[in-house]
Amino acid sequence: MLRPTPPLLSVSAFTLVGMLALTGCGAGAAPGEGDQAQERTRTVEVANGTVEIPASPERIAVLWRPTLAAVTGLGHEVVGTMGTPGSDDQGLAPFLPEDVDGGALTLVTNSPAEDDVNLEALAGTEPDLIIGVSTQMGGQAEMVDSLEAIAPTVLLEWEGTGSWRGHLEEVAEVLDARPQAQGALADYESAVEQARSEIEAAGVDPAEAELSLVRLQDAGEIRLETPASFPGQIVDDLGFARPDTQAETEGDTDFIPRSYENLEQGDGDVMFVLVGSGYPDAPQTFGKGVWSGLNAVRQERVYRVDHDFWGAANYHSAHRIIDDVTAALTGQVDPAV
Repeated sequence: MLRPTPPLLSVSAFTLVGMLALTGCGAGAAPGEGDQAQERTRTVEVANGTVEIPASPERIAVLWRPTLAAVTGLGHEVVGTMGTPGSDDQGLAPFLPEDVDGGALTLVTNSPAEDDVNLEALAGTEPDLIIGVSTQMGGQAEMVDSLEAIAPTVLLEWEGTGSWRGHLEEVAEVLDARPQAQGALADYESAVEQARSEIEAAGVDPAEAELSLVRLQDAGEIRLETPASFPGQIVDDLGFARPDTQAETEGDTDFIPRSYENLEQGDGDVMFVLVGSGYPDAPQTFGKGVWSGLNAVRQERVYRVDHDFWGAANYHSAHRIIDDVTAALTGQVDPAV
């Protein structure tokens, strides 16, 4: 279900022939006419076939939260999206630039599940383009006819956690925004290099420091984030070593489930404990009970971080992980113990 991704400097999604072949057409306009964006269309080859879409869409609805991060990161506004009804920011902060208010976006969902689209709410946003997702679990593939009855609909493949790297470029192909995507990729690589420099200047050698990533799932279980997980990929880009107990994925997931009796497998030179909405908070003290024997606890090298961002699988949240790791290892934030 979830698979490892290639290294940071991998083959660009732009080189995948046939994935997103773009062709401009005039939508009935004679030569020299049709200059207004709404009078022109383009065709794209995507997961649901050949789709004719507006050349410059102005009212985009997005049905996958990593896609929301890509669309807004490329400078486009969104009229409707998937989110978590009832929460302050509708669960969208990890997927939006800081200057976009997630609470102000119209939700077109009954729940965060990608196949739980409220078609009436979606139609009410009057989109001129819908961008959804086709996943191994289905995504919106089963409802594509209903979506296309509302507006031209593009479905993009999402094959697991590793898809976040190429997803931005695929969205950029649909929106004809390849230069913006290339700029975003360059910004990420620059942020990685800057973080490495700051961490090394603080006396930490990433290649020698084993970073442990532990998610608190419930009272009886932890999940060890492997290099195949989203945060695991980011700390790998930063060049950090990982504990042997977290070095390889077991089965078809990008995490390793363990009981609290096996908490020692979450130890490391530095431990990041992932907590957030829907997950238990970290214990008020790590100095008692089962935590007390861990090296990271004894050395006061345990840091709480927000799983809502650390698990969001997009470039916006990737920058948050880089910032959190840098702040911890350069002494800008206090440890949890």
